[in-house]
Amino acid sequence: MNKNWSNTALVAYSLLPKIVRELNFGVKTRINSTFQSRHLRIGISNEQLIDQILELTEEKRKIVNLRYIVGQALDKLSAADRDVLIARIIDKKTYQTISEENAVALRTVFRRVSNAEAAYAKALNLAGYSEDWFEREYGNDRYIAPIHERVMKDKYFVAKNL
Repeated sequence: MNKNWSNTALVAYSLLPKIVRELNFGVKTRINSTFQSRHLRIGISNEQLIDQILELTEEKRKIVNLRYIVGQALDKLSAADRDVLIARIIDKKTYQTISEENAVALRTVFRRVSNAEAAYAKALNLAGYSEDWFEREYGNDRYIAPIHERVMKDKYFVAKNL
């Protein structure tokens, strides 16, 4: 497994609270529109409204599933690999900051991040989450696909830019 989808999953993992809030808001507003039938006044039938709620619920299921998948893969890593990935991609710390916090050379941090990304990608693959699986499951997701596109386009992947 190359690191494109694994890095996408990690970046998305750091954004999950924001995505879930947006999905919850979408469901809540649609449910609230059922009171006094506001949705009918703007031309949305009951069936359309229910379909929208079901679509949002399915998106939320996928997001919750992603949280579980990433959490499981991170749990399979050594503490050092997990810590460096969380610092770099989830906490969006610079290589320099990680180097200073751990009192190691900057080049060592680059190597540790690269090794941790490879170990994480391997853990995903061993759990059955291949590049093809991620492409099928999240390739068209309106929240995850744009993150993946940015990761793919960026020759020098930098989570802080996302």
